[in-house]
Amino acid sequence: MPPFWPFKRTSKKEEVIDEMPPAPIVYRKGQDVHTEKHSTTEERNESAYKDALALFGGGDTMVVASSNVVDEYDGVSNEQTDETTLEAEPEFEWVHHSDGYHYKKFSDGAFEPTAYVKNADGLYSEYV
Repeated sequence: MPPFWPFKRTSKKEEVIDEMPPAPIVYRKGQDVHTEKHSTTEERNESAYKDALALFGGGDTMVVASSNVVDEYDGVSNEQTDETTLEAEPEFEWVHHSDGYHYKKFSDGAFEPTAYVKNADGLYSEYV
């Protein structure tokens, strides 16, 4: 005999919702849908736009069209200026430390923290 089941078993009924389908959206040729949809919303309010521009744009409410950067571009010149020659790598000397590695000592007295190893051919390579 099966064990006693204290709960009542119910038959499952499918619930049918009587609901009308949504009305279809009909578009007509030549109809500008986006302007009609947004014409009354806050997005088209120019005063709200200018207030937001003043708040996030640094306080200026004047709307100015962006300019094309290409119109202001001079082009690249091949001439080297004196500034680029001064920015060359600073002079340094190799210092052999007691730990067996070599370090770069710059002309201002500062050291580069990277350790180097001297190869058999006399060139220095970074210690990895």
